[in-house]
Amino acid sequence: MPVFFMSLCLVALLFIAYALYHAKRLKAAQHVPSTGPVSSGPEKCENTAIPARARTVPDEKTAMLEAYPALRGIHHIPVREGLFPVSHFTVDEKAKKDLEARASILPNVQTASLRLLGLLQTPQSNPHEITSLVSTNPVFSAKILQVINSAYFKQFESVTSVGRAITLLGYNNVRSLVLEDILQNTLPSFKDNNRELYVKIWTHSAAVSTCAGHLGKTLFQLPEYTLGTIGLLHDIGKYFFQLLERRDVFAKNLPADLPAVIREEKWYGMNHALVGAIIAHKWQLPDVVTETIEHHHAPAFLPPEGIPGEVVKESFIICLSDLICKALGYTGQDEDLPALKKEYYERFGLTGDLYDLVTPSLIRDIEKAHLTVLSYVNTGSSE
Repeated sequence: MPVFFMSLCLVALLFIAYALYHAKRLKAAQHVPSTGPVSSGPEKCENTAIPARARTVPDEKTAMLEAYPALRGIHHIPVREGLFPVSHFTVDEKAKKDLEARASILPNVQTASLRLLGLLQTPQSNPHEITSLVSTNPVFSAKILQVINSAYFKQFESVTSVGRAITLLGYNNVRSLVLEDILQNTLPSFKDNNRELYVKIWTHSAAVSTCAGHLGKTLFQLPEYTLGTIGLLHDIGKYFFQLLERRDVFAKNLPADLPAVIREEKWYGMNHALVGAIIAHKWQLPDVVTETIEHHHAPAFLPPEGIPGEVVKESFIICLSDLICKALGYTGQDEDLPALKKEYYERFGLTGDLYDLVTPSLIRDIEKAHLTVLSYVNTGSSE
């Protein structure tokens, strides 16, 4: 018995020694320096002890810069001092009353749609409640299933559960589909008559939504889903310009370099940011949403003190996300690239270099948002 016990102990000791030796070798093989570049010369590039993932991260960032050179070379349009978008304090009252009157006769947004939009703003929302609410609308449920099962998402097997489809798409992209459903029921004629513009604005808004959620969370620890909702709705006013009369008589001989948001005021008496805020207020959305929509262009025209203090960060994030997404090619209706005032970067401790803010994972998330829109449009699920 003692001999057997001693033999067993010897085997155990040998096994432990081998395990420690193997772990030491594995640790040495996986060690990557914590500072400095992964390699400093050709001879180090061949170091196969460095994991492939660690070797490719810098290359992925470099490839991103090569794919989107505008991140480092933006050609900003000039913004003259003293020029700034009108707010609800300075807007032409006649134009405002005309919009409110015409908006009042639009079909009301379904309570269930607004409730769903609200639930998708909160990560703590019960997934079962969201799924149940979506399932009460068979047409919208079918749209979600068609999108996730489209060729763009390449599912290995058909997804038949609405809850599973919502999980795979993510709340941000489901919000994008909710907005389309709301617009389809509110302004069907815009989509029918301006399909290309409709899709461009929607794609841009979906990209800004993703970017704003990311920047809000990583830079300021703000609620990701709330910023995502504001980003999705920031240009919603562009859909509602059809409710206003275009004042071409007041818009002749405008300077070629006039920012689009100011040009809109010459044409319609107000800009899309204010139009969007009025519509968001009609839908009884939270104040942080309506006020940020109204001021989302202000950081390119006014210092931080010119924006209501409670939405300075949110307005900066949306304006910055708008700039980033346009630099990435998701331009929407216009391609204006006004620079944000440097006071914002200084105030929030940022360099202003977009390359420092954009990551490969953000690019992938924006592309997923883009694919969600494309799959919806091209599967014909909205017909």
